[in-house]
Amino acid sequence: MIKGNYHTHTTGSDGNVSPEAMIKKAIREGFKEYAITDHYFFPKGFRNWGNDFCSEEHFRKLKLLKKKYSSKIKILIGSEFDWLKDYKQWILNEAKRDLDIKIISVHFLKLGDEYYPVDHSDELFDEMISNVRSIKNLVRQYYKELRNAIKTRVFDVVGHMDLIKIWNKDNKYFSDNEKWYVKEVIRTLKEIKKSGMSLDINTAGWRNPCNEIYPSSWIIAEAERLNIPCLISTDAHRLKEVGYKVNEAKKLIKSKNRCTTTP
Repeated sequence: MIKGNYHTHTTGSDGNVSPEAMIKKAIREGFKEYAITDHYFFPKGFRNWGNDFCSEEHFRKLKLLKKKYSSKIKILIGSEFDWLKDYKQWILNEAKRDLDIKIISVHFLKLGDEYYPVDHSDELFDEMISNVRSIKNLVRQYYKELRNAIKTRVFDVVGHMDLIKIWNKDNKYFSDNEKWYVKEVIRTLKEIKKSGMSLDINTAGWRNPCNEIYPSSWIIAEAERLNIPCLISTDAHRLKEVGYKVNEAKKLIKSKNRCTTTP
């Protein structure tokens, strides 16, 4: 079984550690494969921050580091793209970039004329629910947009599939065994299966307010039943997160051929 980490961030976007420092830490922790997947920059006019993410200089340095440490670790050069429905064509054009791994995630939902970040705060999350009149409507919109992203067939990995639960500690908003919720998840997993993509098994959920891995353990089990490849990640932004609860995540993945294989 290969020890790998397939979703991480550095100073190439919103992380606080340089790519080389992170690579050295990964080597010390015994990783054999390590993907640096900084957030891709936003389309012009979307936000007034993040526009310097994943610069050409960042990718140039990663190529040098990949070669420099090739005898000790396999470095994958990648990026995490944000799905923004109004910018679909821009995203698809940018995703043509030659990368080892491309993650697609939904961090923003468009409600009315404005995009709202799902993971900003519970107060803003409550405002989002009010805008669409119910948590059920919000969750359904989230999974609908995620499926739309998956259907493009240009990405390799679905990032933190159930991020929408980030503020749902102790089932504050919904229970993930409710029929309507299970239906949304299963529809999404089937779309992942059809696309040939992998599923991000993301330990950052254990650091987030929900205090639960992304996706939930029953979703991981269902993904395995569908024979969807699973890639363990820590979504590291700091050195201490490089190996965060990787062993705990491995215990949730039963199929030997599903764990940490390069997409």
